[in-house]
Amino acid sequence: MGLPDQGSVRALVPADPLTSAARDLRARDEARVGLYVHVPFCAARCTYCDFSSGPVATPAIERYLAALEREIELRAPAARDVTFTSVFFGGGTPSALPAASFDRVARALRGAFDIAHDAEITLEANPESVRDDRLEAWARFGVNRLSFGAQSFDTDELRLLGRIHDAARPSEAARRARTHGFRRLSLDLMYGFPGHDAERWARTIDAALALDTEHVSAYCFIPEPGTSLGDAALEGRRALPADDAQADAYEQLVTTLERHGHACYETSNFCRPDAEARHNLVYWLRRPYLGLGPSAHGLWEGRRYGNHYALTEWASALERDATPEAECEHDDATSRAREIVMLGLRLSEGLRRADHAAGAWGDVVKRYDAAFERALATGRLERRAGRLAIPRSVCVVGDDVSAWSEAEADRAARGPNDARAFDSVGRRSLTWSA
Repeated sequence: MGLPDQGSVRALVPADPLTSAARDLRARDEARVGLYVHVPFCAARCTYCDFSSGPVATPAIERYLAALEREIELRAPAARDVTFTSVFFGGGTPSALPAASFDRVARALRGAFDIAHDAEITLEANPESVRDDRLEAWARFGVNRLSFGAQSFDTDELRLLGRIHDAARPSEAARRARTHGFRRLSLDLMYGFPGHDAERWARTIDAALALDTEHVSAYCFIPEPGTSLGDAALEGRRALPADDAQADAYEQLVTTLERHGHACYETSNFCRPDAEARHNLVYWLRRPYLGLGPSAHGLWEGRRYGNHYALTEWASALERDATPEAECEHDDATSRAREIVMLGLRLSEGLRRADHAAGAWGDVVKRYDAAFERALATGRLERRAGRLAIPRSVCVVGDDVSAWSEAEADRAARGPNDARAFDSVGRRSLTWSA
């Protein structure tokens, strides 16, 4: 069988606790239930960003805080018997909130939810908004992990991306954070945008490593409609790097970071030993999480929901005691299996039976067993101590492997006489032994 059957419940942790696989499995076991809080404010909108955010203004902040307190009241009963193992403040720019406003959010969260004493609590911070009073407020709540949005360390690239900090500011932000006792820091980087090249990318990676953070995330630019840089790329006014150049940039990133002790544990995420982002593992392992705030999403008790995107719509709904949700859908066997596979194959250690309830894993086996048997035979997947993973040699086209597996599962579901097979791997010309 391509997948371990439903009776294969063992975690299969390697005996050596220092191996990367053992550390990965420990991080997975510590990522159980997440709480996400969206903060929809930014000092300036980046040219690539389509997230829910607006200017930092006192009336808007006051309306946001009151509505957030109302949503917390509405969602708290569903989590009465739950202990959250991670909290994540995303945005927008959570670090743009004044210290007093953050304290108010913190009081509401602590008053309504049971947050584990050793929970991972992450806050996204733009370098220019990291100040002593805010660092103190974050520490009072228990924030123990900061994620800095650097994106680039090149002045021209920062200007193109609409960033308002200079190339030196991330270093100053990290220094201040260390001074205030923060021991888990992460950096966000971006590549593949118009004008990006290997030389500048090498300098950015080196500058990121010089900050000595425990974690690095790096995302390939996606031209989002309605953003100034995205529209410029989509309309041909700004040329994107070729697909092979983007793939080369990724390989350059992986090779350099691993040489300096940052292992790739998810397609876009790299860390030192034991520094995996527990909260993000909640998402990738399809574990339950509550989302609060405009545009926030949640997965709770078999139901996915998404809040209204804009602050005004989200707050208006809560002010009239209506649901803040703009969309919701309930799990079924197919959607559950699809998400487990799509998300799980992004992890370097791959899919593991012990990460999922027996019923959910049964859905995966039923839908994908034949597809994964063929994927193993053709080198698209490999077995690793009770897990299935995308081989390192083809991880640059990992999304194509997932798409191929999905198409094979669909074909199998339609029946053996269906001829509509999908057997292509997009960007790189790889030869499969099909």
